Amino acid sequence: MKAKNIFFISLCSMLLLAHSAAADSVFNHKITAKQAADKLPEFSDAACRFTQEKSVKNSSTGEVTLKSGGNFKFEKANGVTFETTYPVKSVSSYTTEQNKHVSSIVKALANKNYTYLEKNFDIYYLPSSNNRWELALKPKKDSKAAAALKLINIKGQNGIDNMVIDTQNSKTTINYTDCKNNF
Repeated sequence: MKAKNIFFISLCSMLLLAHSAAADSVFNHKITAKQAADKLPEFSDAACRFTQEKSVKNSSTGEVTLKSGGNFKFEKANGVTFETTYPVKSVSSYTTEQNKHVSSIVKALANKNYTYLEKNFDIYYLPSSNNRWELALKPKKDSKAAAALKLINIKGQNGIDNMVIDTQNSKTTINYTDCKNNF
């Protein structure tokens, strides 16, 4: 579904909040921004359900895992909104006015302007069976994102099914289901 492609955008918007890990094999397949734009599906407005698991490193207790879920909405013109419904209710919006860094990533993905991403990230892509694919973004050493982010790994088929964001202190896995395009 195209709606799952929107997940990619939303997950990238969680750069400042989440973390991930990726399979090593995708990192053997570096591509250009233009190649990524040609390979990935088009992004459209979408609404989905999401579940998230975040593992945070803690010096006193080791690793703590937090689970949450709710509703995800992507509007190409406005950005990304996560409405968490459990364990507590909250809303996090990443619109162009509210967060320029996250919005730049969201806008670049939605408009297939991968030049911005290529400037700040090494881009990797690996196709697999049944039209499945894997995309990974690894911050370039001189990028501002490199201080906090290790990598982003996205997997999908017709859209985005799963995203993992790996930072210096945590790892976040987000799964998207029940997506509706152009809600």
